[in-house]
Amino acid sequence: MKEFLTRQSLVLINLSYIAIGASLFNNINPILLIFGLLCAAWRIALFYGRVPLLPKLLLNSAALLSTSFIIVLVYKLGVFSVMQHLILLGFSLKFLELKSERDVHYFVNTGFILVALFYIFNSSIVTSLLGSLLILLLLSVLLSIHAPHSLISQQSKLLLKSVVISLPLAVVLFIVIPRLPSLWKVPLQKQATTGLSDSVSPGEIAQLSRSSELAFRASFSDSPVEESERYWRVMILDSFDGKTWSQSLRKKEEEKNVLRGDGSLYDLRGKFNSYNLILEPHYKTWIPALDYSLVSSSAVNLSDYSLRSRQPVFKRKDFTADLYQSIKSIPINAERRLQLTALPKQGNEKTRLWLAEQLNLGLSREQVLKQVLRGFSEQNYRYTLQPPVLGTDQIDDFLFTTQAGFCVHYASAYIYAARSLGIPARMVTGYLGGEWQADLNFLTVRQYDAHAWAEIWLDGRWQRVDPTAYVAPERVERGLEDALSDSSEFLAEQFFSLQKWRHIGLLNDLRLGLARLDYLWAVWVINYDNKKQLQLLTSWFARYAWLNMLYGILIMMLCAFLFVVLITFKPWQKKKTAAEDRLYLQLQVYYAKLGIIRAKGQTVSDYAEKIRRGINRPTPLFDDFAVNYNRLKYQAGLSTEQRNKLLKQQQLICKQIRSGKH
Repeated sequence: MKEFLTRQSLVLINLSYIAIGASLFNNINPILLIFGLLCAAWRIALFYGRVPLLPKLLLNSAALLSTSFIIVLVYKLGVFSVMQHLILLGFSLKFLELKSERDVHYFVNTGFILVALFYIFNSSIVTSLLGSLLILLLLSVLLSIHAPHSLISQQSKLLLKSVVISLPLAVVLFIVIPRLPSLWKVPLQKQATTGLSDSVSPGEIAQLSRSSELAFRASFSDSPVEESERYWRVMILDSFDGKTWSQSLRKKEEEKNVLRGDGSLYDLRGKFNSYNLILEPHYKTWIPALDYSLVSSSAVNLSDYSLRSRQPVFKRKDFTADLYQSIKSIPINAERRLQLTALPKQGNEKTRLWLAEQLNLGLSREQVLKQVLRGFSEQNYRYTLQPPVLGTDQIDDFLFTTQAGFCVHYASAYIYAARSLGIPARMVTGYLGGEWQADLNFLTVRQYDAHAWAEIWLDGRWQRVDPTAYVAPERVERGLEDALSDSSEFLAEQFFSLQKWRHIGLLNDLRLGLARLDYLWAVWVINYDNKKQLQLLTSWFARYAWLNMLYGILIMMLCAFLFVVLITFKPWQKKKTAAEDRLYLQLQVYYAKLGIIRAKGQTVSDYAEKIRRGINRPTPLFDDFAVNYNRLKYQAGLSTEQRNKLLKQQQLICKQIRSGKH
């Protein structure tokens, strides 16, 4: 095979594959990437003449076997993941048949599709820039193919010039083109989630709190709520097996109903604020919510005051909720009360005995719970991300031995005490606090703001109790870093995180600047929808009257352009094949089956002679066919009667030829 690739083209093609494969690494099975690198290595060896060209049968067999293997390997991950793997497989197999410019075009176009898949699950400003670089790399492949003799500097200038010219148009189109809804739903792949889960054991949130990853951002229509009231509820855990808090079957069923759009209705009173959330992807339906919130039509409320999206959050998404001062509580029935006071029958005997002793001293149940909180505040309890390991009786070990733990330890011990006393109680997991940025009026909440607290049923309503506030009030008032007795525990495993070094002025300014830029990107690019577009254009038209005229002119120009295109190409008209051409095509099909194929550009007379020699039978029929065809096709001045007569003769000749009566 004559090599058409240059060394530069081959290098760019391989770089494109490696870069795109690396960008999709988290969503692709490594076996497929290794297979692709082997295909790339084979193409390099072919370029240098070390290996022969693969036969077509072997290529088809490799494609069939690898496709079957990939489907078997990843089918459990979901439809979307299977399709993603198959597209990347085609991208990899293209190395085995890069034999022409057309093959390179297929390779580049498949690369564009993979970049689009990358954008589905990556929408931050950093990943968007990365995707743009991937597109430029693919375009450079095309330049190297179509301008192989140009210098690299010339190709780079041409590429840069094309980008500079295209960018303003892309910005204008992004702003003014109507934001259409999706024409299809993207199937979700079954992949690991980030953030809070539907079960928790002591220490799990501590692990989450070592991460500086962004959880969500919030902005308020009015003044932001006070720092001590920024409890963002996510999950209610109302079942305890002695080690793990999780959702009861009733709660799990309610979570399933969310996907059908089923929620709960509240009697809310005293709307005083509203807030907008920009939520990071976590592949679940939960939405962080302040007490008491009512959501828009894109989400539903649960009976425990939590919020849920109707669809899993697989990309950055914004939600708007109204905030109310109070809510009319719904009484809990006997069955629900029994479930909310349930505990394992065995274990934690020291805690049970201590509670019984307090009751024997004449204290009420509420007073005993206050004693528990007073103990957290006055005794030698310690707030830490690295608590000692607990034994089988976790509550006993924590209260009477280690006295060191994180929010889950304190909330778990308090809820256990409340349930032992017959008071309905449940654990709430979510986020507490956040960093307020006054210049753009938004709150940033990160994974290290994850928190757990308790709710108890008293006086006919659920009341929030945060045991952490008694052992480490700094956690509620100022944040996690100030609450830790050992400040080195804060983001101990994230040495290169800007959050860890925010006490350094220059680095903190950089961190805040990047946060502002990312927030504006999320608001005006990722979540730029019909509503924001209408607000922006309306404000522009109201401020600049000449824009109305310009917009009208653009619309008229677009209509005129569409009219010219329609008149020119006439898509409603089907191209008709002349009767003589249909007969000629029938003749070609008939003899193609006998192995006599018309060459490209061959005249009808030459083709007739080729047939005569091919069948080795002298007959005037082929000459008559050629003469009649040329008259019908090219003779001017034929009347309708003459034309019809010639067509009938031509049909008769074709019939005689096909019947074998030569």
